[in-house]
Amino acid sequence: MRNDYEMVTVAAYVESLDEVKYTSVTEKEIQAELERYLLNTRRSETNAKIVEALIA
Repeated sequence: MRNDYEMVTVAAYVESLDEVKYTSVTEKEIQAELERYLLNTRRSETNAKIVEALIA
């Protein structure tokens, strides 16, 4: 048995995700929820840095 694997860089993988066509509404909803989650995470990190700067 021989398995052929292909190496992919992270940048190439992320770029390939931009070309994905969704087949159902559920997949679009999952993507939207994930984007909202990531945005909220970044906001939380930014707010934590602001609070640290104000306290220091």
